[in-house]
Amino acid sequence: MNCGLFVTGTDTGVGKTYVTALILAELRRRGVNAAAFKPISCGAGGRNDAKIYAGIMNDEVPLDAINPIYLRHPLAPSVAARLERRRLDLRPIFSSYRSLISVHQIVLVEGAGGLLVPIRKGYYVADLAKAMDLPLIIVARLGLGTINHSLLTIQEARAHGLKIAGIVLNDTVGGHRGLAEKTNIETVPSLCRVPLLGIVAHGKDGAAAAARRICRRLFRASRYPRGRNSCRNSTGS
Repeated sequence: MNCGLFVTGTDTGVGKTYVTALILAELRRRGVNAAAFKPISCGAGGRNDAKIYAGIMNDEVPLDAINPIYLRHPLAPSVAARLERRRLDLRPIFSSYRSLISVHQIVLVEGAGGLLVPIRKGYYVADLAKAMDLPLIIVARLGLGTINHSLLTIQEARAHGLKIAGIVLNDTVGGHRGLAEKTNIETVPSLCRVPLLGIVAHGKDGAAAAARRICRRLFRASRYPRGRNSCRNSTGS
């Protein structure tokens, strides 16, 4: 049985693409037939994320399949689409996802920004995750302010009835870790009542080890999924 995971963030710029790429690369290294999917991208370099995923997948999947909707302006999708006088049709998203999940054991879906980023009038990223029926991986900053952002994101996820696989704390700044960074490692998962999947250090050092820890905590089985084995997610409330 194949499966998907929806990667969201507590804010823009928290490192969703970076964390998704690390997980994807680790799964592929382990021999898992994994893919990444970016339903909507916005901005002049918006397709760069999809190109990163395509490279990790050895260009086995066309860019349009990885990223079916591209908008030129670096804004929320609903705003960018309005400026382009486009009405976003969500059918290509679900069609592309069905194609990917039919031939890949695991598909990592990267959302646009956070859960309340509007895709079109009355429809948010949280609604897309709900429609896809996927558990969340929440990427949050390691530093000051992440408690509030993490709690708000998890509160919204639960309000939408979304399952949460866990949270990843990403060090987007680097340098000496202060009290906030040190205490958030225990405080955030405790207050949020979700598993801490891993801590990603700033820069490349330790990135591969962090990805291994995240994948071990995501998948309960002693070995990664192979063949048509089921993908067992650690989904919290």
